[in-house]
Amino acid sequence: MSTLYIVATPIGNLQDVSLRALEVLKSVDLVAAEDTRVAQKLLTAHGISSRMISYHQHNADEKDPQLLELLQQGQSIAYVSDAGTPLLSDPGHSLVRICYQHDIPVTAIPGASAAMAAFSINPFNASRFSFEGFLPPKSAARCERLRQLQGETRAIILYESKHRLLELVSDMITVLGEEREIMLARELSKLHEQVFYASLAELEVALNDDRITLKGEFVLILKGDDGSCHQDERQRQADILFQQLKTCMSQRDAVDLAQTLFKLPRNTLKMMAAKHYQVS
Repeated sequence: MSTLYIVATPIGNLQDVSLRALEVLKSVDLVAAEDTRVAQKLLTAHGISSRMISYHQHNADEKDPQLLELLQQGQSIAYVSDAGTPLLSDPGHSLVRICYQHDIPVTAIPGASAAMAAFSINPFNASRFSFEGFLPPKSAARCERLRQLQGETRAIILYESKHRLLELVSDMITVLGEEREIMLARELSKLHEQVFYASLAELEVALNDDRITLKGEFVLILKGDDGSCHQDERQRQADILFQQLKTCMSQRDAVDLAQTLFKLPRNTLKMMAAKHYQVS
């Protein structure tokens, strides 16, 4: 029976592939691969000689009708991306959509995913996440998206290339503040696997002093907003307010005003105000 199989492949170590995935790759009539050179290494390592065809974002419009015709003739096709689970920041959506439109079965063969591999070792005790993939390549658009994500309480999973990583971290510091926690994972499951957990400011330093090798693609897991950054900003603003009011308003009235404006605990505000009013 004709079926399109969406097959997850290893993200590095060629042993990280399921028995079912190998059986599907061996039995299908055709393997459509984002990069046939990459796919050939996997197939050769496991003694598979299935016929392959190149299928990627630049030829999808041309290949979709050809693959659909083969499927309608009763052939089965496996689609594999360069690494990991296809369609996560990978091409393939148009082919899947066409199959649904023509009542051709689409079956997922689950397996490795860089996003899930990184999330499984996150230090944030996070159980919920937002997958953002690659942010816009231009700084202005990237910063705008980061501003939209600023109050996101879930962990945020990002992908980035070596070419834009430093720019991304710089923009995150500008928008989110240098204290936001982040985990970086590089070359997961490969020989030179590297995981780095720190604040955004510490990550920027580590990138600039070459403690992190700028090779391969990166998975970044940004800690969700826990409100601490907003509270810090409110405390800063309250501190400025007390400085301005200490000569023209009583300490009690200043605390009342600050509590109304900034919604901070009264005891916290009283201690902050006391520092200014004692000086007076």
